[in-house]
Amino acid sequence: MAAQSGLPQPKTESDLLTCQAMNGMSVHCGYQNPEDLVAVPSGDALIVSEMGEFMLDSPGGLSMLDLGSGERQTISIDWTGADPTWGDESCGTPDVAAFSPHGIDLITRPDGLHQLLVVNHGKREAIEFFELLQQEGRWSLVWRGCALPPGDPFINDVAALRDGGFFVTHMWNKSTPFEKVVEQFINGENIGWVWEWQRDSGFSKLAGSDQLMPNGIAVNSDNSKIFVNIYLGNKTIRIDRASGEIDGSVEVQQPDNVTVDDAGNLWIASHKHDPLGQTCDAVTAGPCLLPYDVIKVDPASMKPEVVLEEKGPPMGYGTVALEVGDRVFMGSAHGDRVASRLIAN
Repeated sequence: MAAQSGLPQPKTESDLLTCQAMNGMSVHCGYQNPEDLVAVPSGDALIVSEMGEFMLDSPGGLSMLDLGSGERQTISIDWTGADPTWGDESCGTPDVAAFSPHGIDLITRPDGLHQLLVVNHGKREAIEFFELLQQEGRWSLVWRGCALPPGDPFINDVAALRDGGFFVTHMWNKSTPFEKVVEQFINGENIGWVWEWQRDSGFSKLAGSDQLMPNGIAVNSDNSKIFVNIYLGNKTIRIDRASGEIDGSVEVQQPDNVTVDDAGNLWIASHKHDPLGQTCDAVTAGPCLLPYDVIKVDPASMKPEVVLEEKGPPMGYGTVALEVGDRVFMGSAHGDRVASRLIAN
């Protein structure tokens, strides 16, 4: 994309590592792999999932992006607030030092409480339940409970439901050697699926969800439709919750996370690199500049619109696109920054 006039352009590697706006993008730095984003109920800040390195399960954390200042903020977590009415009663407190968040989702429950769900890879594959609280103008989190999917899951993203349940994507069996996983993918084996969790019945496999690496997941406002990004299947599918049938799809190259805006539109981060041959392993500071697109999809027609095509600085390897007001915010699975851009009317 052409750069907007008046914004500095990078000239050297040193310029790239600085936290400056360029190529029409604002940047918000100081993060560790800000893989997923959700907006707080007041709309003036984002919760950021700072992921450990993918497949290494290294520790990460949760933080915030203040949209007024554009700065990173810490968010305190009370790990002592277990509540047996949240999550599975048999699920205990995680190893806090190993906490390794991935996908997140925030919902205001029918009882008015704000519930944040977090996929955690830290010494266990779990969905952690947090209550989001605001006191004296500051947001904080209290850990309330958790749920552990059965079997040998390697989970990715979570979508909260109004009835208290959730959906979570299972990419592949975690103990399978990655070389075998690659072989299965090349052979087109549908080794991933979606789990549904309900408090009374626990986990059940969502019918029709066997796919080639399910990644991001979201639901519409009345929870009647489920949208699942099939990363290596290069598509986003729409599943009717009542029938369990796939009743719509759209071709998207390597779709990572998917979010739903207030109008019901889908926002999808689409990777444009070779997923098996190109990585960010050599990037030890600043952003990884693997190219990505942001795709907006009409939920009824599943017709796509390319909103952004990003092929250079200030940020690459976009994993999530979140519309907030007149801007779209992008996170990344590797790097130190969140990026944002004004949305054209």
